Amino acid sequence: MPLPERVFVVVVETEGQRDPERMPLLSQTGADGARRTAAFSSMLLATTFLSQAQQLGHFVKLDYIFPADRRRLAQDFPEYEVRLDPSPQAFFGGEPAT
Repeated sequence: MPLPERVFVVVVETEGQRDPERMPLLSQTGADGARRTAAFSSMLLATTFLSQAQQLGHFVKLDYIFPADRRRLAQDFPEYEVRLDPSPQAFFGGEPAT
Protein backbone atom coordinates (compact mmCIF):
# COMPACT_ATOMS: atom_id res chain seq x y z
CA MET A 1 0.00 0.00 0.00
CA PRO A 2 1.53 3.36 -0.99
CA LEU A 3 1.97 6.03 1.65
CA PRO A 4 -0.37 9.05 1.66
CA GLU A 5 1.06 12.43 0.62
CA ARG A 6 1.65 13.41 4.24
CA VAL A 7 2.37 11.09 7.15
CA PHE A 8 3.11 11.68 10.81
CA VAL A 9 6.20 10.25 12.48
CA VAL A 10 7.06 10.11 16.17
CA VAL A 11 10.28 11.83 17.15
CA VAL A 12 11.71 10.61 20.45
CA GLU A 13 13.80 12.37 23.07
CA THR A 14 17.54 11.93 22.99
CA GLU A 15 20.14 12.13 25.70
CA GLY A 16 22.09 15.39 25.63
CA GLN A 17 21.61 18.21 23.16
CA ARG A 18 19.47 18.01 20.06
CA ASP A 19 21.24 17.61 16.75
CA PRO A 20 19.48 19.84 14.19
CA GLU A 21 20.63 17.50 11.40
CA ARG A 22 19.04 14.37 12.89
CA MET A 23 15.58 13.55 14.13
CA PRO A 24 15.58 10.26 16.04
CA LEU A 25 12.36 8.48 15.14
CA LEU A 26 10.55 5.93 17.23
CA SER A 27 12.04 2.69 15.96
CA GLN A 28 12.54 -1.01 16.55
CA THR A 29 15.42 -3.06 15.21
CA GLY A 30 14.30 -6.28 13.56
CA ALA A 31 16.06 -9.64 13.72
CA ASP A 32 17.57 -8.81 10.33
CA GLY A 33 19.11 -5.61 11.74
CA ALA A 34 16.75 -3.29 9.85
CA ARG A 35 15.48 -0.23 11.75
CA ARG A 36 11.74 0.06 11.42
CA THR A 37 9.74 3.17 12.20
CA ALA A 38 6.02 3.79 12.38
CA ALA A 39 4.34 6.40 10.20
CA PHE A 40 0.72 7.32 10.54
CA SER A 41 -1.80 8.54 8.00
CA SER A 42 -3.30 10.97 10.53
CA MET A 43 -2.40 12.72 13.76
CA LEU A 44 -5.31 10.91 15.42
CA LEU A 45 -3.84 7.51 14.54
CA ALA A 46 -0.42 8.59 15.86
CA THR A 47 -1.81 9.74 19.20
CA THR A 48 -4.05 6.66 19.49
CA PHE A 49 -1.01 4.43 18.84
CA LEU A 50 0.94 6.19 21.62
CA SER A 51 -1.97 5.96 24.06
CA GLN A 52 -2.49 2.26 23.37
CA ALA A 53 1.25 1.58 23.60
CA GLN A 54 1.35 3.23 27.03
CA GLN A 55 -1.67 1.19 28.18
CA LEU A 56 0.21 -1.95 27.13
CA GLY A 57 3.27 -0.87 29.12
CA HIS A 58 5.45 0.43 26.28
CA PHE A 59 6.81 3.80 27.42
CA VAL A 60 7.70 6.12 24.53
CA LYS A 61 9.91 9.13 25.31
CA LEU A 62 7.93 11.37 22.97
CA ASP A 63 9.54 14.62 21.89
CA TYR A 64 6.99 15.55 19.23
CA ILE A 65 4.95 14.24 16.31
CA PHE A 66 6.26 15.52 12.99
CA PRO A 67 4.31 15.80 9.72
CA ALA A 68 6.50 14.43 6.93
CA ASP A 69 6.15 14.62 3.16
CA ARG A 70 5.88 11.12 1.69
CA ARG A 71 8.10 12.08 -1.26
CA ARG A 72 10.97 13.10 1.05
CA LEU A 73 10.57 10.44 3.74
CA ALA A 74 13.10 7.97 2.27
CA GLN A 75 15.55 10.80 1.53
CA ASP A 76 15.22 12.43 4.97
CA PHE A 77 15.24 9.15 6.90
CA PRO A 78 17.20 6.65 4.78
CA GLU A 79 18.15 4.46 7.75
CA TYR A 80 14.53 3.50 8.48
CA GLU A 81 12.00 1.11 6.93
CA VAL A 82 8.58 2.72 7.25
CA ARG A 83 5.54 0.78 8.53
CA LEU A 84 2.24 2.57 7.88
CA ASP A 85 -0.35 2.65 10.69
CA PRO A 86 0.89 -0.33 12.73
CA SER A 87 -0.79 -1.41 15.94
CA PRO A 88 1.38 -1.13 19.05
CA GLN A 89 1.36 -4.93 19.32
CA ALA A 90 2.60 -5.35 15.76
CA PHE A 91 5.21 -2.62 16.12
CA PHE A 92 6.66 -3.49 19.53
CA GLY A 93 5.92 -7.21 19.52
CA GLY A 94 6.49 -9.33 22.60
CA GLU A 95 6.27 -8.13 26.15
CA PRO A 96 6.84 -4.49 27.17
CA ALA A 97 10.04 -3.48 28.89
CA THR A 98 9.70 -3.06 32.64
